[in-house]
Formats: sequence, structure tokens, C-alpha cells
Amino acid sequence: MKPGKNLWLVSLLAILVAVGLVAAVLLIQQTQPAVPTAGTLTAHCSPTSATPTNVTLGGTGQITFSCNSQTPTASPAFTASGAVLATPTLTNYVAPYNLTGLFMYTYNGAVNTGACSSRTGAIRVNEGSSTLIPIGAYNYCAKYESVGATGLQTFTVAWNL
Repeated sequence: MKPGKNLWLVSLLAILVAVGLVAAVLLIQQTQPAVPTAGTLTAHCSPTSATPTNVTLGGTGQITFSCNSQTPTASPAFTASGAVLATPTLTNYVAPYNLTGLFMYTYNGAVNTGACSSRTGAIRVNEGSSTLIPIGAYNYCAKYESVGATGLQTFTVAWNL
């Protein structure tokens, strides 16, 4: 065989091997879809309204925070459009509020008065603890004890990722 003919066959073989390797690498290609979050939180008012609108000096009880003190079962403080895992930060939540007595609950549930922990869908709001908030609409309920002359002060709940 002539030397030029061998070079042509080697070149052809190299091209076929290269095409085969490229074809093997590109046999399948799949693009995965973007995946959105399940939900978000939406505040319906700020500040919220208290029910009852005043408390008794020296008194103990529970207070509801919604978007309307006259109709708390029709005016949720916030909603979750889907499951959300968030961490609450509490600012100025001090006595006479009970530090373990802050809850969120289903705003129009079957039980929406009385003990905060007994209200429909009640979930304790723990400062700095990750909380799974299911889809739904919620109000807050806070327990207070031995109210002083200044009454109940303002406090803030911020939900963070």
C-alpha cells in the first residue's frame, strides 16, 4: 500500500471515532423545570386591631389580634398561600404578655375565643424557632397576666426565612 493511502484510512478512522464519541455524549439531553415555592405570607394590615379593645387593670386573659376588632372572624391578620417554613422574630413582646402564650390560629375556626392554645389550628409562635405555617388565614392570640397601669404595650412579629 502507498503511504498516502494509509494516512487517508487512519484519518477516516479517527474522524469516525470522534463522531462516535460526540454522538455518545449527546445521546440524551434533558432540561429540568424551575420549581416555585409552595406559598408566601401576606399581611392584611399593619398594625392589627385588638379584641377586646381594652383590658382590666390587674387582669389576666387572652387577646386577639386581627385586622378588625369588630369582626376578627372575618378579618384575618395574615394568610399563607401555601405551606411556608418561617422563623418569627418578636420585638417588645414582654410582660405582662406571657412569653410562652403567643399563638396564631385559624381566624374563622370553630373555636376562636378562650384559651389561645385551644383555638382551631393553634400554633405556638416561638421566638427564633422555625415554624411550618400551613395554607390558610390566621389571627394572633396572646395571653397576658397582671396588667399594669400602662396596659398592654405594642409588639411586633416579623416572619423571616
